[in-house]
Amino acid sequence: MTDRPTRAGRRSASAGLALCFAAGIAAGAASAAQTTVTQKDRAFSAQRVELHAGDVLLIHNEDTRAHNIQVNHPNLTYNSGLQEPGEDARVVFAEAGDYLVFCGIHPKMKLRVSVR
Repeated sequence: MTDRPTRAGRRSASAGLALCFAAGIAAGAASAAQTTVTQKDRAFSAQRVELHAGDVLLIHNEDTRAHNIQVNHPNLTYNSGLQEPGEDARVVFAEAGDYLVFCGIHPKMKLRVSVR
Protein backbone atom coordinates (compact mmCIF):
# COMPACT_ATOMS: atom_id res chain seq x y z
CA MET A 1 0.00 0.00 0.00
CA THR A 2 1.35 3.46 -0.94
CA ASP A 3 0.77 6.73 0.84
CA ARG A 4 -0.62 8.66 -2.11
CA PRO A 5 -2.48 11.84 -1.31
CA THR A 6 -6.17 11.88 -1.94
CA ARG A 7 -7.71 14.24 -4.47
CA ALA A 8 -8.86 16.48 -1.60
CA GLY A 9 -5.37 16.41 -0.10
CA ARG A 10 -3.82 17.45 -3.41
CA ARG A 11 -6.29 20.34 -3.71
CA SER A 12 -5.47 21.44 -0.17
CA ALA A 13 -1.73 21.33 -0.89
CA SER A 14 -2.23 23.28 -4.13
CA ALA A 15 -4.31 25.89 -2.32
CA GLY A 16 -1.61 26.16 0.34
CA LEU A 17 1.11 26.69 -2.27
CA ALA A 18 -1.00 29.31 -4.05
CA LEU A 19 -1.56 31.12 -0.75
CA CYS A 20 2.18 31.09 0.04
CA PHE A 21 2.95 32.38 -3.47
CA ALA A 22 0.37 35.18 -3.17
CA ALA A 23 1.71 36.14 0.27
CA GLY A 24 5.23 36.30 -1.14
CA ILE A 25 4.10 38.58 -3.95
CA ALA A 26 2.21 40.80 -1.51
CA ALA A 27 5.24 40.98 0.77
CA GLY A 28 7.42 42.00 -2.17
CA ALA A 29 4.93 44.65 -3.22
CA ALA A 30 4.66 45.93 0.33
CA SER A 31 8.41 46.42 0.51
CA ALA A 32 8.42 48.92 -2.40
CA ALA A 33 8.62 52.45 -1.07
CA GLN A 34 6.97 55.54 -2.50
CA THR A 35 8.66 58.94 -2.63
CA THR A 36 6.62 62.04 -3.42
CA VAL A 37 7.88 65.11 -5.25
CA THR A 38 5.65 68.05 -6.13
CA GLN A 39 5.62 70.50 -9.01
CA LYS A 40 4.95 74.17 -8.41
CA ASP A 41 6.03 77.41 -10.10
CA ARG A 42 7.59 75.40 -12.97
CA ALA A 43 9.92 73.56 -10.61
CA PHE A 44 10.19 70.23 -8.80
CA SER A 45 10.26 70.37 -4.98
CA ALA A 46 13.59 68.48 -5.04
CA GLN A 47 16.52 68.46 -7.43
CA ARG A 48 17.60 64.90 -6.57
CA VAL A 49 16.03 61.82 -4.97
CA GLU A 50 17.46 58.42 -4.10
CA LEU A 51 15.36 55.27 -4.49
CA HIS A 52 15.78 51.51 -4.36
CA ALA A 53 15.02 49.30 -7.35
CA GLY A 54 11.26 48.69 -7.42
CA ASP A 55 10.37 51.95 -5.64
CA VAL A 56 7.73 54.34 -6.92
CA LEU A 57 8.22 58.04 -7.55
CA LEU A 58 4.92 59.90 -7.24
CA ILE A 59 4.98 63.36 -8.82
CA HIS A 60 2.06 65.56 -7.76
CA ASN A 61 1.18 68.63 -9.80
CA GLU A 62 0.50 71.46 -7.33
CA ASP A 63 1.04 74.02 -10.07
CA THR A 64 -1.55 76.17 -11.85
CA ARG A 65 -0.40 74.83 -15.23
CA ALA A 66 -0.10 71.44 -16.90
CA HIS A 67 3.15 69.47 -17.01
CA ASN A 68 4.42 66.39 -18.86
CA ILE A 69 6.68 63.98 -16.96
CA GLN A 70 9.20 62.14 -19.12
CA VAL A 71 12.08 59.71 -18.64
CA ASN A 72 14.25 58.58 -21.55
CA HIS A 73 16.75 55.99 -20.31
CA PRO A 74 17.85 52.57 -21.60
CA ASN A 75 16.19 50.97 -18.53
CA LEU A 76 13.01 53.09 -18.61
CA THR A 77 11.01 55.10 -21.10
CA TYR A 78 8.09 56.97 -19.54
CA ASN A 79 5.74 59.71 -20.72
CA SER A 80 2.89 60.78 -18.45
CA GLY A 81 1.03 62.61 -21.18
CA LEU A 82 -0.57 65.87 -20.16
CA GLN A 83 -0.56 66.10 -16.36
CA GLU A 84 -3.15 68.66 -15.32
CA PRO A 85 -3.04 70.60 -12.01
CA GLY A 86 -3.94 68.30 -9.12
CA GLU A 87 -3.03 65.12 -11.00
CA ASP A 88 -0.36 62.57 -10.04
CA ALA A 89 2.15 60.75 -12.20
CA ARG A 90 3.55 57.47 -10.83
CA VAL A 91 6.84 56.16 -12.15
CA VAL A 92 8.20 52.75 -11.07
CA PHE A 93 11.99 52.47 -11.21
CA ALA A 94 12.52 48.72 -11.54
CA GLU A 95 16.26 48.77 -12.24
CA ALA A 96 19.29 50.48 -10.70
CA GLY A 97 20.72 53.45 -12.55
CA ASP A 98 20.88 57.22 -12.71
CA TYR A 99 17.83 58.74 -14.37
CA LEU A 100 16.82 62.21 -15.49
CA VAL A 101 13.15 63.08 -15.03
CA PHE A 102 12.05 66.21 -16.84
CA CYS A 103 8.99 68.13 -17.97
CA GLY A 104 8.40 67.93 -21.71
CA ILE A 105 6.61 71.30 -21.61
CA HIS A 106 9.06 73.15 -19.34
CA PRO A 107 12.51 71.69 -20.19
CA LYS A 108 14.27 73.59 -17.38
CA MET A 109 12.35 71.40 -14.90
CA LYS A 110 14.75 68.56 -14.10
CA LEU A 111 14.90 65.95 -11.36
CA ARG A 112 17.78 63.51 -10.97
CA VAL A 113 16.81 60.07 -9.66
CA SER A 114 19.47 57.69 -8.36
CA VAL A 115 18.22 54.10 -8.03
CA ARG A 116 20.31 51.54 -6.13
